[in-house]
Amino acid sequence: AGLLTPTATEELVQALKAEFDLPLALHSHMTSGLAGLCQLKAVEAGVDVIDTAISAFANGTSHPATETMVAALKGTPYDTGLDLTALQGIAKKLWVVRKKYHQFESEFTREDVGVQINQVPGGMMSNLANQLKEQGALNRIDDVFAEIPRVRKDLGYPPLVTPTSQIVGTQAVMNILADKPYTTITNEVKRYLQGHYGAALGQVNEELRAKAIGTEDVIDVRPADLLPNEMDKLRGEIAGLADSEEDVLTYAMFPDLGRGFLQQRADGTLQPEVLESAAETPRPVSEGGVPTEFVIDVHGESYQVAITGVGIKGKGKRHLYMTLDGMPEEVVFEALNEYQAEGGSGRKQASKPGHVTTNMPGNIVDVLVAQGDVVKAGQAVLVTEAMKMEAEVQAPIAGTVMDIHVAKGDRVTPGEVLIEIEP
Repeated sequence: AGLLTPTATEELVQALKAEFDLPLALHSHMTSGLAGLCQLKAVEAGVDVIDTAISAFANGTSHPATETMVAALKGTPYDTGLDLTALQGIAKKLWVVRKKYHQFESEFTREDVGVQINQVPGGMMSNLANQLKEQGALNRIDDVFAEIPRVRKDLGYPPLVTPTSQIVGTQAVMNILADKPYTTITNEVKRYLQGHYGAALGQVNEELRAKAIGTEDVIDVRPADLLPNEMDKLRGEIAGLADSEEDVLTYAMFPDLGRGFLQQRADGTLQPEVLESAAETPRPVSEGGVPTEFVIDVHGESYQVAITGVGIKGKGKRHLYMTLDGMPEEVVFEALNEYQAEGGSGRKQASKPGHVTTNMPGNIVDVLVAQGDVVKAGQAVLVTEAMKMEAEVQAPIAGTVMDIHVAKGDRVTPGEVLIEIEP
């Protein structure tokens, strides 16, 4: 998380080396800007390995740059022997590669000593930023940072590492975007509260657990001991497409995507995703492109504008985040009319108590009801996937399912009518 300080690092390394005759490695991120200093102190204290990243992908929420640490240790008793000129050549090539992934860049991957305060790991921080950006709510990231400790306390203080960091972070985002906390509870939070991830380190909020799992039993043994051996079954299901155990595991983890990938590979139709370099010419607006960087002239003065993010929509207004001649700015945009592009979903906006909708964009994983079914208020009618987490969508009222406007695999956005229920 980048929480280490140089002095603490030196004390830890010295104590561990005095106690154990084992190789010791230091793995820390530059989120707070301190990791390079920590590594230098650790080397001087006798650490055996430090984790670094080539400069094209280093610093911020990544590791200190390899070249930097090689240069710092050159000519000392800890000289790495690595060729700085060769490393520089590697970095230049990878800087070009990085440009192809510009759409995944986040302003929250830079150094920020605030991690010493909120204690959110760098990988989790950039993940949250991307999740909120997808929801059009990047301006609420500070609210999410404040919500994370509350969710973590409710869940009995799970460690903020994969996968529990994603579970905590996604639930915190959902709490902030909903009208009240735990309006929607992800399936992974339910599984966690039921004990599928093992025993919690602290005391779980029992009221939340009861809301999430109802009267279902809580697992009090090692969860993996309850799993059936499914490999033979999976091998049979994917026979003819899987060439290795890794292929079978790919299918086990991602049944739909995995099968599609393996089928396309077998058919010879597999195509890599096309990624446009930031340096390439963007698609012209006349061909349907949307400008995100442009120059405007006002009374003879030119200003270079780059749109860097879009905030949450409320009462007809949106917050736009941009740079104006390199200076970050936030403006409020209010549309006076709307253009409905062709090819939209065509679904109407929810306006009645029986209209089932979702509060965040995602994909339909499963439709749990059929037209004509009688449902109870609170009954699960859909399973959606958003931010890599599945969640159930419940019926807002009791009644009869009159219309279903979605199918498995459909993309949905907040406010759309997905199912219509009549009392």
